[in-house]
Amino acid sequence: MRRMVMHINKSHTLRVYPNQEQRRLFARTEGACRYVYNRALAEWGTSYQQKKAGEIEKAKSVIDISQDVTQWKKQEDTARLLELPSSPLTQALRALDDAFKRFFKGQNRSPKKHRRQKACSIRSQLDPRQKTAADAWANQKIFFPGFGILKSSLPKRLRVAQPKMLTLSRDACGRYFVAFMVEVEQALHPENDQAVGVDLGVKILVVYSTGEKIKAHKAVIKLRRKLKHAQKTLSPKQGAMKDTQHKLTDDLIQRFGVICLEDLNVKGMMASAKGTEEAPGKHVAQKAGLNRGIAHAGFGEIRRQIEYKAHWRGCRVLFCDRWAPTSRTGSCCGAYQATFSLKIRAWTCSNCGAVHDRDRNAAINIVTFAPGGTPEARAGNVRSKARGEVYPPGPDEAIQPTRWDLDEPRTESQLLNGQEVMPSETRCRSAA
Repeated sequence: MRRMVMHINKSHTLRVYPNQEQRRLFARTEGACRYVYNRALAEWGTSYQQKKAGEIEKAKSVIDISQDVTQWKKQEDTARLLELPSSPLTQALRALDDAFKRFFKGQNRSPKKHRRQKACSIRSQLDPRQKTAADAWANQKIFFPGFGILKSSLPKRLRVAQPKMLTLSRDACGRYFVAFMVEVEQALHPENDQAVGVDLGVKILVVYSTGEKIKAHKAVIKLRRKLKHAQKTLSPKQGAMKDTQHKLTDDLIQRFGVICLEDLNVKGMMASAKGTEEAPGKHVAQKAGLNRGIAHAGFGEIRRQIEYKAHWRGCRVLFCDRWAPTSRTGSCCGAYQATFSLKIRAWTCSNCGAVHDRDRNAAINIVTFAPGGTPEARAGNVRSKARGEVYPPGPDEAIQPTRWDLDEPRTESQLLNGQEVMPSETRCRSAA
């Protein structure tokens, strides 16, 4: 029997326990990286202004700044840079170069100076030709260039190869972590065309079209009033929320082959209702509370996890048009409820008399509307890269009417098992 596999880049974050000497070296190296970043930012800014004024033909590149760093090491007031590992300094320059590229593409704001903070990190590149590092990683030991071997909590069941890049970080609680990415072999799930609709909410985190409900983790909410005195306690509570999100998304990927989501505009949902002095907003406090709930639920993070885990396992992710009336359309007969307030959590259909739970009804409709959504709502191509398939919107699909425009009645069995919801797939990669 042939086994379906694919190769993916998987990240790992492990807690490490550096000794006192390694901690002092981390503090010095992080300070040096911050100094190089800020000084390079100032020189880059000056060079850019000179080019803009026509004083020079070309602004400094990352290579020019890197050569300047070499000269800084020879100067008396910055000779301390020569005592530290060089790779983190180089990575600081690359981070600044990447920040400028994103800025000129309109993706980010202009780079700002780095400030001294308790939570910080440094990056280093591993040279595969270095025998000491190769031997350490071959024996499942964490080797960081310039620091040596770091005592870690590497599980015995986790077998990792030598990575190309490492990040050593310290959080606000003073704990140290190493993050790296390695290529691993990932087994694909067997063919599974069972579809599920997922409705995200604040009080109830998710509701499946199957009727299952998962509540949001309330640990952070309970500690909000004690936030000033509970920063160190808050960190593991936030970890509990991440754990909830990972368990939720893992369960979805394991059980279903087609996952249907709403294309939510989370940024727009969290816009402030404060308004302006001329036109002050209404219900500002209530909207601020709703925004906190949305941020705590982590809609964007749940979607991100579903997308990359679906890619790993060969599942399909479909998106429903964000303007589709999933809550106010009856999932049994398709009747549209014109009057529908947010306070209504359960309602009786005026057309067929069916009693609907608001969230589950929305989840069922998400399954129905997702295959007929617009290309924009589905973020371009609907894809299953693991199986080598790309599903661009076809010519018929682009003009296909949405399901809420159709008059034909539908039942739950048709929604969950219809061929329209679950198109067939073909396998593309296999290994003996």
